[in-house]
Amino acid sequence: MILESALLCLAINIYHEARGEMIPGQYGVANVTMNRAKNDDDICQVVTKKRQFSWTTKLVAKQAGKFVLKPAGYPRDEVAWERAQRIAAYAMANRHIDFTQGATFYHATSVAPGWRAVTRTKRMGAHIFYKAN
Repeated sequence: MILESALLCLAINIYHEARGEMIPGQYGVANVTMNRAKNDDDICQVVTKKRQFSWTTKLVAKQAGKFVLKPAGYPRDEVAWERAQRIAAYAMANRHIDFTQGATFYHATSVAPGWRAVTRTKRMGAHIFYKAN
């Protein structure tokens, strides 16, 4: 699966980063991804950028100048995949609605990265959201 459609890139990122989250947490991941992108055309670049999202390290490869989702990264949970696609479509159509208050970073509550130049904006489910100072 070639990652070149903004909607596909956003949905697969939501799926891998937050499929076990409640819906607000999944919207939060969508918001952060879009907050990092200047426009919809940049979403795939944001998702596939090195060391931005942990799942891409093992599940995305670059082939012939394009980013390709490895078979191990294909969505297996049909319900979660459908939900991620609906959330991605809604988030892109309603870009002005940002549940994270402008966050461009987040992490799971199970880790403490020690970031210093950020301000916490919100906690949703198992994720804490931040924006740069």
